[in-house]
Amino acid sequence: MSLSNLFFNTLNVVMRPLLRTGVMKANLCILRYEGRKSGKQYKTPLSYVREGEVVRLLSSYNTRWWTNFVAESRPVEVEIAGERQAGSARAITADSEAFRDGVRRFLTALPRDASVYGIKLESDRTPRESDIETCASHVVLIEVALEG
Repeated sequence: MSLSNLFFNTLNVVMRPLLRTGVMKANLCILRYEGRKSGKQYKTPLSYVREGEVVRLLSSYNTRWWTNFVAESRPVEVEIAGERQAGSARAITADSEAFRDGVRRFLTALPRDASVYGIKLESDRTPRESDIETCASHVVLIEVALEG
């Protein structure tokens, strides 16, 4: 196990109970999903941005949990502020307008996360376009379409 995976696994153990109790709510959710090969149930705390019935998540390629959503959309539950909602998640890994738009929307809403993904901010706290254009090599966008 890599050092970064060990760090994130440890962080997940600490964050899940804090999110459930409501101590930490600021744009943090718990993504619940089933491993596509193992069938095992997973719960991953993540930063999120919600626009209507779409929840956007970002991740680093290093984390690997997102590989469950590459080939096809898969059912998930997103727990936000103690409320669970069912949805369907898909990973967008290839550079495209959909990828760049999703990353731009996520980081415009949550500029604090930009440095995590190596993206610099402009003076108005929006993500630098040149960084968005090159981040597909190390950033994954996950979009969850919530069920009504």
